[in-house]
Amino acid sequence: MNDHILIRYGELSLKKSNRNQFIKKINNHIERALKAFPNLTFEARGLRFYIILNGESELPIIPILKKIPGIYSFSVVARCESNIEDIKKLAIEVLKEKDYQNAKFKVDTNRGDKNFPMTSQEITKEVSRELFRNLQGLKADVHNPDFILNIDVRYEGTFIFTDIIMGLGGFPAGILGKTMLMISGGIDSVIAGYEVIKKGMDVEAVHFASPPHTSDMALQKVVDLLQELTIYTSNQNINLHVVPFTKIQDEIYKHVREDYGITVMRRMMYRIAESLANKQGAQAIVNGESVGQVASQTLESMAVINNVTNMPVIRPLATLDKSDIIEKSMKIGTYDISIRPYEDCCTVFVPKHPQIKPKLEVAINEENKFDYQTLIEEALENTEVIRLRSDKKYEVFKTEDLF
Repeated sequence: MNDHILIRYGELSLKKSNRNQFIKKINNHIERALKAFPNLTFEARGLRFYIILNGESELPIIPILKKIPGIYSFSVVARCESNIEDIKKLAIEVLKEKDYQNAKFKVDTNRGDKNFPMTSQEITKEVSRELFRNLQGLKADVHNPDFILNIDVRYEGTFIFTDIIMGLGGFPAGILGKTMLMISGGIDSVIAGYEVIKKGMDVEAVHFASPPHTSDMALQKVVDLLQELTIYTSNQNINLHVVPFTKIQDEIYKHVREDYGITVMRRMMYRIAESLANKQGAQAIVNGESVGQVASQTLESMAVINNVTNMPVIRPLATLDKSDIIEKSMKIGTYDISIRPYEDCCTVFVPKHPQIKPKLEVAINEENKFDYQTLIEEALENTEVIRLRSDKKYEVFKTEDLF
């Protein structure tokens, strides 16, 4: 009986000038994400998009739709022809599928087809009378119902449903361009990536590996974290740039005063992230910094570190409490991966008393004690790229092989 899924868009309704482009992008994402269900067909009608089930169960489809950016909500709906007799008949069938005994309900009608010979109020009254005549135990309550029977009268047919399932909202993935995500193995950076993807941006990712100071398991943790994000992206894949950072890090802690070590290290990371972003056509850098969370995330530290790049830096978590970030990580399934006991290069060399109010001139003086530019060029030349895919297969490249 429930033979369609009705998709509702969120912020797309605000983008009138680009609406058609946005809608096409998200509809294509839906079709790609559901390619494992060959019986499905799709129908786009203005601001509405229908998935026609053709006998497929909606149960495995629902969790996939929940992970597609740009979907505000959706409903599994039953369809009939737009005439009052068919509408009344289908309304009864829909409620028979629901546990309606002694439930309080209301009927809510939307008459999108203005040629339909009855008003919304007349349809609601007629259907309600029919339900009371045929179903025992129903109770009407227009103010505090247990459920709402929604009747949507359209030119293409009438759709009846009781449940609205919330989606991610935001914009369709990739519609607003590409970013370079600085990802560690912790809780925060992967959530930052999730937030920008949900807001319509694709991500490339960069991770700084420092073997033997960090283990292969630390890199595997990053791979597993990004794997959880691939389903949200427009092409169902993410490129992870793995930068060999050991030489740079060793030189920092050989030449730079201890309290400025983290500051200088982050400045090197930003330089590398900007270079990779420019090569890959990314318009901004993204990271999981949250103001005041650690020494390198005070406003003074951010200003000194940020000084090495003119590229916009997006910090989606800047004002969130740690508890809010953890809650998000649990929601999308990355928390248990993030807490695996494998340290990244940012945590291995944390000094006892890091500088929380660094001075720009001091940071510049400290990093000029060694030839960091040559080391950066060497690291970029030896960067490997792992292309992660939603089917959990992956490929490994050198950076130049992507061009």
